[in-house]
Amino acid sequence: MAASTWETIATEAQKSLLASIPPKWRLPGPVNAGITDVRSIPRTCGLLTEKQLEITEQTASELLPKLRNGTLLSVEVTEAFCARAAIAHQCVNCLTAFFSEEAMARARELDDILSKTGKPVGPLHGLPVGIKDIFHMKGKRLTMGYVAWHDNECTTDASVVQILRNAGAVFFVRTAMPQTGMFLETWSNLWGRTKNPFNTNFSAGGSSGGDGALVAMRGAPFCPSTDIGGSIRAPGTFNGLYAIRPTAERTAKRGMGTAAPGQISIKVSCGPNCHSMSDLKLVTEILLTHHGLPFEATAVSMPWKQIEAKQGKLSFGLMTTDDCVTPHPPIARALQETAAKLRSAGHEVLEFKPPFDCWEIAHATWQLWFQTGARETIDLVKSSGEPIYPTFQWYLDFFRIKPLTVPELFKLNTKLAECRYDFTRAWHETSARTSTSRPIDALIAPCAPSASFPHGHPVWWGYFSLWNLLDYPSVVMPLKNMRVDPEKDVKDTNYTPKDNVFDRMNWEIYDPELWKNQPLTIQIVKPQFMDEELISVAETIDGICNADAYIYEDEEDEDEEDEDEEDEDEEDEDEEDEDEEDEDEEEEEEEEEEEEEEEEEEEEEEEENRWLQSVYDS
Repeated sequence: MAASTWETIATEAQKSLLASIPPKWRLPGPVNAGITDVRSIPRTCGLLTEKQLEITEQTASELLPKLRNGTLLSVEVTEAFCARAAIAHQCVNCLTAFFSEEAMARARELDDILSKTGKPVGPLHGLPVGIKDIFHMKGKRLTMGYVAWHDNECTTDASVVQILRNAGAVFFVRTAMPQTGMFLETWSNLWGRTKNPFNTNFSAGGSSGGDGALVAMRGAPFCPSTDIGGSIRAPGTFNGLYAIRPTAERTAKRGMGTAAPGQISIKVSCGPNCHSMSDLKLVTEILLTHHGLPFEATAVSMPWKQIEAKQGKLSFGLMTTDDCVTPHPPIARALQETAAKLRSAGHEVLEFKPPFDCWEIAHATWQLWFQTGARETIDLVKSSGEPIYPTFQWYLDFFRIKPLTVPELFKLNTKLAECRYDFTRAWHETSARTSTSRPIDALIAPCAPSASFPHGHPVWWGYFSLWNLLDYPSVVMPLKNMRVDPEKDVKDTNYTPKDNVFDRMNWEIYDPELWKNQPLTIQIVKPQFMDEELISVAETIDGICNADAYIYEDEEDEDEEDEDEEDEDEEDEDEEDEDEEDEDEEEEEEEEEEEEEEEEEEEEEEEENRWLQSVYDS
């Protein structure tokens, strides 16, 4: 392939993708570059009906009962998400394939089955689901962001595709991932850059950035993402979503694309990016039980344990830093406020430090990922003549990635086993410090040292990749009442960066005004194979931290809320005047207000699934 040909291939691929979007769902022109928060565009562009807005701004758990009982048809739900995904792609460039006609045919088929039999096809009956461009899907291209694979058509379905289809899912788009697949930002020469819906100047995360951006734009209820170094959790973190990296040994891996299938020291996992803890629990159970498959040779088969949210006093470890890269002020604030809320709820929070040098562990992790010196990846990139992403090359150079000898690999695998033992021992030794005399129930840690980052920045992976090395399941949970706030998250000008380039770069780029309103999250961790227990504890934390969550809207909605608050303030002032004139009249006013509030609550219960109640709950 000639060196100049890759540009033509990429241009044609992107044009073909846009052409697959029907004219009725196309924006009149490119999004204004001055608009960096694009989340409101699907609601303001005029291309979606009120019913479609209502549908797409519900969670999977809200939609599924209606799909299963026929209150909603799969065709109308699928069409709504097709329309919104098309708009989302034009805003943030999150897709690699769009096949709405095929999806609508599948939706009609499912509607017919329900109509004739009265029985839904699985727990996800009729629900549209996006699928990452890493999963083999018969008849679709698997590119993984490589120009060399631009016409790589799949002949079989990956296990994850089979699992979700067996559960009743309707696939309608394929989502973008970065060149090489090993990057916490989503960019490729073939498909371009995926942008963060909260701030298009920032990363949407990677490698499942297409998933994260699409779900954040409400273009899909959830997407099954993959993670070998943070690729589920980074998009969840930077897009304010719920996400989980389950125990890798429990997730089906057959049919996942890779340039280096022989690397098995650190295994890939699969879990959802979604909008609620109930969605996370539902989808994780389907994925980990390999729904509908007669067998799955690439994963441990375990029955799902039904565990209710934990009651009584819990003990949490709090890891505020890995002593390699200090998190930005808003990340530190998120951790401290979470700890304060848990303590106020009667739980205890103890300091926890990793029992080893995380800098050394990060280097070992990179060497285990690229045991052949990334030769397969580099050769695949070069085969098309396309250039390799400069930041990825920077990582390879920094961590001195080279082919390992057999003794070197044995030594690293021995180190891996020692790390897993040391961390498990440190976890269990916390029983000597807890008031319950049992080990901590979960560990709370940063997701990343920053709430996303500018495009191309070499971000520190350590807060994600540590749990890949240990194969500890981890949940990303958004803090719905918190965003980066320049007044609260002031840069510490007296801070002296640690003696490493990552901490120095992380601190130099921080400007609270640039990060303003970015979502904040925490990471919740449990030991290997304790996925159900992890979700149970996460449900408890979610109930404490997000019970009275304020729904962050775009500016237009915030203005409407301000007007409502002004109206309420005026009513309060009138009431105060009336109080001064006549206490009896005030009591009558209060009774009337209570009646009005009761009526409003009843109306809210009747319309609890309407779009305004669930708009951008993250």
